[in-house]
Amino acid sequence: MVPYEVAVCTQEGGKMNRLIIGLAVLVVLVGGKNAWSSVQYTVTDLGELAGSNANGVNDIGQVVGSKSFGGGPTHAFLYSNGVMTDLGVLESSHHYSSATDINDAGLVVGSSMIAENTSSQRPVLFSGGTVTNLGSLGGGYGFAGGINSAGQVVGLSSDANGVTHAFLWSNGTMIDLGSLEGSGGYSCAYGINDNTQVVGVSVFSGANRGFLWEGGVMTDLGDLAEGTGNTRAYAINNLGQVVGESWQDSSASHAFVWQNGAMSDLGVLPGANGSLAEGINDSGVVVGTSYTADGSLHHRLFVWDSTNGMQDANNLLDSSSAGWTLYGCRDINNLGQIVGWGTNPSGQIHGVLLTPIPEPTTIIIWSLLGILGITIGWWRRKRAA
Repeated sequence: MVPYEVAVCTQEGGKMNRLIIGLAVLVVLVGGKNAWSSVQYTVTDLGELAGSNANGVNDIGQVVGSKSFGGGPTHAFLYSNGVMTDLGVLESSHHYSSATDINDAGLVVGSSMIAENTSSQRPVLFSGGTVTNLGSLGGGYGFAGGINSAGQVVGLSSDANGVTHAFLWSNGTMIDLGSLEGSGGYSCAYGINDNTQVVGVSVFSGANRGFLWEGGVMTDLGDLAEGTGNTRAYAINNLGQVVGESWQDSSASHAFVWQNGAMSDLGVLPGANGSLAEGINDSGVVVGTSYTADGSLHHRLFVWDSTNGMQDANNLLDSSSAGWTLYGCRDINNLGQIVGWGTNPSGQIHGVLLTPIPEPTTIIIWSLLGILGITIGWWRRKRAA
């Protein structure tokens, strides 16, 4: 609309036209230079999670994971609007449970033990104060790793022969997804999107291989080492982009994004030699951890996007979050919120929810756009009078 207004303007309105053009150019210049600059984050403290984790976040900002309540056993938790809720267990209260993912309807999945040994772990659904055993593929052991908006759940379960396979649970039925080596090979599913595309890891020819399962077909995603490396796929967004880690040698892995048959290396943070990606949202923003294999550098939480590449999230915290050191993460939602953990200013390990905040440049852009719109509207009314 601006070019048309300029073209029909009279000589008397020349100054106003120059003002409009000037504002438009300023918006373009500021936006073009800064609209894609690094996002800043503010930290919400989820409390002490020593030995436990914050694992998943939905688009409402609800977080799930595991923690000890009051010094007792580790239980699955739901954090929502500042309130931390114990989600309970399958059996008596002295047994373990953990939550791994949550959808926007508030359905939570994870695992719970029914006895004091790891082989008693079962895949479960937490909903409305009830913990439901999702069943098995014929054996006992299992856990749930992901859930989509339709309530479909993926994870791992052992069969009658004790072989663990990836599963898809839907409407009360658990489906065996098989493996890259057939019925006798190991597999595990970690993530599912709203198109029922499932990702995870399966053993093939003695190596761990990331897979994509869709419509009954399990596909090897390849690797970053020209067919010789191990890979794991941890998450998939609704565009079919997959993230995980791929080993180029025996010392450390690199985070990757896989899309349309091609795997891209996301690299590592300065001073590190390893990385792994564990979450991706529908905008293609990836989160994960970068590290040194020999332990000489603490793990660092990274944020990656196609414009800025891999950035240390510790360098992206706003001034109100000073003193935090972020080590790792598990998930990111479509609002850009990240769930992870780190040490607070007192040196204690706590879970965190990172929330992106408006940048000064973004505020300037929208302010200028508002001024431009008001100016054009006022000038039209004046000319029509």
